[in-house]
Amino acid sequence: MIEYTPTIISAASGGQGKEILEKIRKTEGILIFDEIEGQLRELVKTQNPKTDFKQNPEKYQHFIEDYLSGTPLEEVGNWVYYPWRNTLVHVLAEEEFALVRTNRNKYKITDSEQNLLATKKVGVIGLSVGQSVALTMAMERNFGEIRLADFDEIELSNLNRIRSGVFNLGVNKAISVAREIAEIDPYLDVKVFEEGITEENLDAFFTEGGQLDALVEECDGLDIKIIARNKAKSLGIPVIMETNDRAMLDIERFDTEPDRPILHGLVKGLDVEILKTLKTNEDKVPYMLDMISIDETSVMLRASMLEIEQSIATWPQLASSVVFGGGLVSSAVRRILLGKNVQSGRYYNDFEQVGEPSTDRSVQYFSDKQTHVPDYDEVFQRFEISAPPNSVSLDETTLDQIVADILQAPSAANNQPWKWLYKNNHLILFHHVIRGAAFWDQEHLGAALGLGCALSNLRISAVSNGLKPHVNIQPGNLGQPDKPIAEIWFEHADSDFKHPLYDQIYTRRTNRLNVVSEPIEDQEIEVLKSVLDDSEFQLHVVTDSQQKEAIAEVMGKVEQIRMLNPNGHRDYVKEVRWTDEEAQEKRDGIDIGTINLTASEKAGLVISKDEFVIEKLRDWDGGDAFIEMITKGVNMSAGICFIVGERYDNEAMLEAGEVFEDLWLTIAKHELEIHPLTSVAILFNLAHNQQSVMSDTERSRLLQLNLEFNSLLGIDNSKHVFMAFRLSKCENSDITSYRFNKNESFARG
Repeated sequence: MIEYTPTIISAASGGQGKEILEKIRKTEGILIFDEIEGQLRELVKTQNPKTDFKQNPEKYQHFIEDYLSGTPLEEVGNWVYYPWRNTLVHVLAEEEFALVRTNRNKYKITDSEQNLLATKKVGVIGLSVGQSVALTMAMERNFGEIRLADFDEIELSNLNRIRSGVFNLGVNKAISVAREIAEIDPYLDVKVFEEGITEENLDAFFTEGGQLDALVEECDGLDIKIIARNKAKSLGIPVIMETNDRAMLDIERFDTEPDRPILHGLVKGLDVEILKTLKTNEDKVPYMLDMISIDETSVMLRASMLEIEQSIATWPQLASSVVFGGGLVSSAVRRILLGKNVQSGRYYNDFEQVGEPSTDRSVQYFSDKQTHVPDYDEVFQRFEISAPPNSVSLDETTLDQIVADILQAPSAANNQPWKWLYKNNHLILFHHVIRGAAFWDQEHLGAALGLGCALSNLRISAVSNGLKPHVNIQPGNLGQPDKPIAEIWFEHADSDFKHPLYDQIYTRRTNRLNVVSEPIEDQEIEVLKSVLDDSEFQLHVVTDSQQKEAIAEVMGKVEQIRMLNPNGHRDYVKEVRWTDEEAQEKRDGIDIGTINLTASEKAGLVISKDEFVIEKLRDWDGGDAFIEMITKGVNMSAGICFIVGERYDNEAMLEAGEVFEDLWLTIAKHELEIHPLTSVAILFNLAHNQQSVMSDTERSRLLQLNLEFNSLLGIDNSKHVFMAFRLSKCENSDITSYRFNKNESFARG
C-alpha cells in the first residue's frame, strides 16, 4: 500500500510511543526537523497580540517559560513522521498548531467559523484542477475531513498546471495531494480513493464515516460527472465545479434546492451508459458542449478543441487559471459550509481580460465587388423578345412540368443561382448573381456549373415532353444579373420520346455520407467516361488507394485555405443549414442532416462557425481538421473523379455544367452516388487569375498545390479542372435538399 498518512507520536509519550519514536530516529537516512521553539514564539505572539515583541524580544522567553512550566522543550507537542520523505518533524499539538496556522485568517474567518469548518467533510473528485482546490482549502483549514478521488497518475505534461515536482511522476494524483495536505497540516483527516469514483465505491465516498457536506467535482469522466451529481442531489449535497476556461464557477445548491435539475438542466436525456464508453478527449468534446455552455467559452478554448488530436493531444489548461480556480472554488465551498447565501448558477471571472484594451472584435473581410440586385419584376416587364414563327406556345401543364424539371438541377451549395422567365414562347435564363455569390467564386465557375446543369435538365425535359428545344447561349452575360444567359424556344418533335435519363432528374442525390464504398467495376468507369466522348472534356477517375490518398491530401489543403480565409469561412457559414428548421425556412444551402457526422465532427463544425475561432486557427497555422473533412470521405469512396478541359472561359464553364449533369444522371442510372467537391476547381482556377482578390501567400500555396495535383493526376499544367467529386457505391442518405418555391425562381411575362 502506498503511504500518504503520517505517523503522529506525542513528544511526551513514554512506553511504546517512546520506543516507536526511537526506532524512527534510527531509520537509515532519516531527516529530522525540530523548529519547535520558533513555533512556540509564534504561539505566544498569537496568544498575546497586544504585546510589542519587536520592541521587547526578551518577552518571548518570559511567555515561553510560563507556557512550558518546567516541561522540557523536547516533550512539547508531537513528532510527525512522513514515511514517503523519511522525515521526522517536531510540531505543536493539534489545537495550538491550528491556532497558529489559522491566525492570519482572522477576521476573514472568525474563530467560531473556523471551529465550524473543522467539523465539515468535503469531497474532491479529480485532482488535476482539484489539486489546487484541495490544497487551497487545506491551507485555509476549510474542513476537518477531505476525501480525494482520482485513478490517474502524475505525468510530465501535468506539471504545467499541477504544483508538484518530478519526484512525483508516476504517483497517483490523489495520493500526491494527500501527502501535500499532510505536509501542510498533519492533523487534517484525509481519505484517498485512488481507484477514482466507481459505482462500487460511490456510497463509501459520499457517506462512509459521515455524509459529505460539499462536493467539488473536477473530473474528466463525463459519466462520473453525471453519476456524482445524481448521488449528490439524492443526498442534498451542494456541488461546486470550476472549468478553468474564463474561470467559470458552477454552483448547484442541491442542499437548498432538492428539485434542481443537474447541471442546470443542460444535459436532459443524456445517456450515462453512452458516456461510459467515451475514451478519448475527441470523443468527449461533443458531450461537453452543452455541459460547459460552449457559446460562453473563450475563443481560445473553442479553437483549441478543433486542434485536439491534430496539433495537440488534449485541451489546454494553464497553471494561472488552475490556481485562480482553486481560490474561487475554495471561497465558494467555505461560504456554503458557513451557511452563507451562495446562489446556484454559473459565474464567469475572466481575469485574462483584465488590463486588455477595449477593441472592435469584428472581423475585417476583404472588400469584394458588390453586385446590384435588380428588380426582376421590372427586368421581366421591359425585356423584349419576339416569338419565332414556328415556335410552340407551351400549355400550362407542359410548362409547369418543364419548369419543375429544371428546378431540380443541382447547384453549388444548393444556392440555385437562376431566375427563369417564360415570355413570347421563350424560356429565358438569368443569372441570379446574389444567390450564387461567394467570395472565392469571383469567376462564377460554381454558378456557371449550376446554370449548365439546369440547361441540361431543360433539354432532357423538353425531349421527354415531345419538344425540340432551340437554345441560344449568351455566355458573355454570366455575372450580369439583368441580362439573359440563355434564350430557349421550342418546336414540336416528330415523335414521342422519353429521354433515357429523365427519371434520374428526380432520383439523383448528393451523397455526403462518410461510409466505406464497394469498389467500382472497370466497365462502369468506362460507361461514365463515354458520357464525355462528344464534348471537349475528359473524365479522370482515380481508384488506386495510394494515389487517391495523395490527391485527397492536396484537396484537403485547398479546403483548409478556403476555411481559414475570413471570406471563405463567411461563405461556409452562410451555405450550411444547421438545423432542419433552418433548412425548411430558407430552402437552400447544405442541410447538415444530409451528412452522417460523428458527434465529434458535428461539434467541430458547430465550433468552427465562429469567425474568431477561425482567426485563432490562422494565427496558429492550424486547421488540419479541415483537411480531414475532405480526406476522410475521399478515402472511403470508391474513386475520386475530375472533369478536365483545355479551354477556360464562360462558355466552357456553362458547357462543363451541362456535361456534369448528364454524367451525374448517368451515374444515378447505374445506382452509383457522388459528392461534388467544387473548392479544388474554383480555387485552382482563381489562383491563376492575377486580378482576383487573394493574398500572395494564398495564391502561392494554391499554385504549388495545383502543380502537385496535376502531377498526381497525370495531366498537363495547361489543363483546367472544372469539377471534382467522390464516387461511391453505397446506400444514400434519404434526406433531400429543399428548393426555393417555384415563384421565387420562375415568372411568366
